[in-house]
Amino acid sequence: MQEIISDILVIGGGAAGCFAAIKAKQSGISKVLLVDKGYVGKSGCSKFAAGSFKCFIPGEDDFELWFSKAVEEGYYINDQIWTRIHLDEVFERAKELEAWGLNFLKDRNGRFQRLEGQGSSKQRPIKTMMFQGPQLMDVLRATARKHSVRIMDRTMVTHLLHHANDRDMIAGALGFDLKTGRQKAFKAKAIILSAGAQAYKSHYAYQKMATGDAHVMGLRAGAAIKNYEFTCHHLSCADFDTTGMNVLQGTGARFMNSKGEPYMKKYDPEYGDHASMNRLSAAMACEVRLGNGPLYYDFGAFDAKSLDYFKKTLPIMYKAFERAGYIKGGKIKDRVQWVSVNMGNVGYGGGLDINTRCETSVQGLYAAGDATCGPASGVEGFSAYAIPFATTSGARSGLAASEYVRGRNDPLLDKEEVSFCLGELLAPLRRRDGVEPDYVVLKVQEAIFPMDVYLLRHGKRLEQALGKICQLRDEIVPRIKAYDTHYLRMALEASNIVTCAEMFLRAAIARTESRGSHLREDYPDIDNTKWLKWIVFKQENGEIVVSTEPIPVDEYPMKPERKIRRHPIASVMRWK
Repeated sequence: MQEIISDILVIGGGAAGCFAAIKAKQSGISKVLLVDKGYVGKSGCSKFAAGSFKCFIPGEDDFELWFSKAVEEGYYINDQIWTRIHLDEVFERAKELEAWGLNFLKDRNGRFQRLEGQGSSKQRPIKTMMFQGPQLMDVLRATARKHSVRIMDRTMVTHLLHHANDRDMIAGALGFDLKTGRQKAFKAKAIILSAGAQAYKSHYAYQKMATGDAHVMGLRAGAAIKNYEFTCHHLSCADFDTTGMNVLQGTGARFMNSKGEPYMKKYDPEYGDHASMNRLSAAMACEVRLGNGPLYYDFGAFDAKSLDYFKKTLPIMYKAFERAGYIKGGKIKDRVQWVSVNMGNVGYGGGLDINTRCETSVQGLYAAGDATCGPASGVEGFSAYAIPFATTSGARSGLAASEYVRGRNDPLLDKEEVSFCLGELLAPLRRRDGVEPDYVVLKVQEAIFPMDVYLLRHGKRLEQALGKICQLRDEIVPRIKAYDTHYLRMALEASNIVTCAEMFLRAAIARTESRGSHLREDYPDIDNTKWLKWIVFKQENGEIVVSTEPIPVDEYPMKPERKIRRHPIASVMRWK
């Protein structure tokens, strides 16, 4: 086994991980190691960011409007201190990206071209800066290399390791090379988890690598998980994976049902076709329930300027539209069938609980980006939020970890723990018989992807789905077999997917109300008398334990009314 020593180990090389590593080097930390199971700059969700960077610009935007909008759309689940920090710091991160080489779109006067996409209305404009999506990670990898960050590609980290003399302190990690299979023991004074969220290998574009690795590693090491009932519902072309809803919404596309009726104003009177993802997806599910499917995206209002914007910011998706015949001769097809797609908690939703220094509940362990519970956004915040938050939390985690490691001695690993974790890592390779990882993933998807489980929820259906997941956990996961190191990665990912599905369902069952993306037909009200709480998971004696934590709303600037009101979607559907 190879032993690798660093001061700070960053696990996950997306936008958050790159910012963390760069900031650590800028702080004077000599040994910073960035590890990714893919290739930093060419894989992961950040690489396929849809050219949107929602950023408050001081002197140009109204801070109170942005803050209140984020908390309102977060359904008061936000950590409002984090929300303020994010808004205060995000423009500085944008300026750093520009200085490093990211080309934001600008007008002739050198001002940022900003789009009114998701979550923006004439009454409350929340504008988005735009860039060519794929360029972001090219810039960040080059900048990390320029700052002498050591990058280790195609290495999957699977377990966190505690200090031999202190079980409450993280001292390293265990992983393996995806090409050679060589095991690696990492010693580090601090670890930053930035390996993204859980997408359950969704059908949505570019999500296959987001398998909850950071969430499960943190949970098993003793860290708390929060907000797992809140999930991201994205939208896509029915025929192939697509991204870039924020751009399409901001350039004039409209949602239509099979009767040719625009329907979004019914579900969101203020934002209509500019509504947030959870409102759009819920509306689609309701329209299908009402017999108005299939549903379409209407591009009839697209002009040459709209198409040019589309091409500049979403070049990969634009080419896909051309290849499918949806764009010909500089014109786009009038109507394209559109569907809602499960995205897990990519972009916002559940993850590792962190404070404003990005510290988890375990000493020496930090988290950033989608690996966290998204404290600044709450349920959803103001959409197009993932990349901006990755930059602010990534930078903060790198700076905080740098302060922590100064003056600390190299850590000491527990040999017994290393041996035990190595046995878990290699177990799928040692099984003669068993099931393939894809079977497990498919069974998870069959349990939680149906519209009546994931979108329009009910306690009975959630309990039934949980029963299926627990059966997988107890009977099938211990039998997952790997033929080689490629299958070993898939096997470990499948196990993580089952763990995260269990947390999602347990959290959704526990929250007996409707709030944001969490829609319960049997509990259709937003209950601010009982449910201004976070749902928290910790692992104790190998079991996932659920608890609640009161949200300190009385200490925050924005305080919701302590009353019960019907969820907007439930009102339209007249749920009782």
